[in-house]
Amino acid sequence: MAPIKGTQSRTGGKLIRGGRSTDVTSDIDGTATEISGRREDNLTTLLTVSGGTKIESGNDRYHVFTTPGTFTTGSQLTAEVLVVASGGSGAGAAYGGGGGAGGVLHAPSTSLEKGRYTVTVGGQGYDGGWYSPGGDGDDSSFAGVTAKGGGAGTGYLNGPAVRRGPTAGTITINGRAGGSSGGSGVQYPGSPSPDPVLPQPAPSDYTAYGNVGGNGGGGPSHGFAAGGGGGAGGTGYAAESTTAGGGDGGAGRAFPGFPGPVIAPAIPAPVRPGWTPVVGPTGIFAGGGGGGNYYTESPQTGSSGGSGGGGAGAPGAPPTGANAAGDAIRFTGSGGGGGNYPNPSLVSHGGKGGDGIVIVKYSVA
Repeated sequence: MAPIKGTQSRTGGKLIRGGRSTDVTSDIDGTATEISGRREDNLTTLLTVSGGTKIESGNDRYHVFTTPGTFTTGSQLTAEVLVVASGGSGAGAAYGGGGGAGGVLHAPSTSLEKGRYTVTVGGQGYDGGWYSPGGDGDDSSFAGVTAKGGGAGTGYLNGPAVRRGPTAGTITINGRAGGSSGGSGVQYPGSPSPDPVLPQPAPSDYTAYGNVGGNGGGGPSHGFAAGGGGGAGGTGYAAESTTAGGGDGGAGRAFPGFPGPVIAPAIPAPVRPGWTPVVGPTGIFAGGGGGGNYYTESPQTGSSGGSGGGGAGAPGAPPTGANAAGDAIRFTGSGGGGGNYPNPSLVSHGGKGGDGIVIVKYSVA
């Protein structure tokens, strides 16, 4: 009786006969997707590393995780790693703060020992409903490091803050703490400060990124608009005291080693057309959501989400749709936009936070 061939044997046979990585249909554990179009120069690396969706560009290989999975390597690797948590959602009516971006951990160069690594990817947050704050984003993790989910936005007259699930939190109109904090709603009299960002401890070869959200307006003489959520590249903006406009979301941060056009084939098709230009050639992720305007503001002047995919805040006046606030772009870790003036027939929700993403990059030259 002929011996039974394992997956590694079958894969190796195809590789040797065909000589191109496009002939490879699975890796040693049979779980990865291969996206490649050139001759494979490093057989050992191909046969011993798997997980996520694999993409090759020049001498570099990327393993992209948009859902939880396992990264496996049969040999030691030196890799660049990006771990992005999911963004917080914006608060709903009334005048909701923008969601904070998910925290980011980046290692320009780190050593990965032989073994299997569990990968956790934060999912898309739910939107802030009628008179309620948004939901906090979920954590993402890889190889023992954890990026914290973005903090939810809160707003005027919002009830108890909640976490995704939800699990009841405390009554507050401060923007919730997270990898980046959510924007704050108005507190009359005066405006609260956002909760601080959550710590993201990691080894010295990683750098953590996250910023606080912006303050809400100060009450009747300054409007009830809300602050924008913090982003990985900058703090969220405070509400405009003179115009009653919501604060813009904090900027995302560029990670040039992970350019959008290269990573795009790993992004699900319905999301990809909007994702690619937002992340762009410099790899911008984790922008904060914009804060909701006060209702006296023009419908055409809603606040902006932060670069890298943050959702826009709802414009002034009663919304013209069931969700006037903008959702964050998925798989960017950005925060959702805040809702605005309540319209009972339409229900002004906050925007949803964007899913996280984990990417491992190494050379196959």
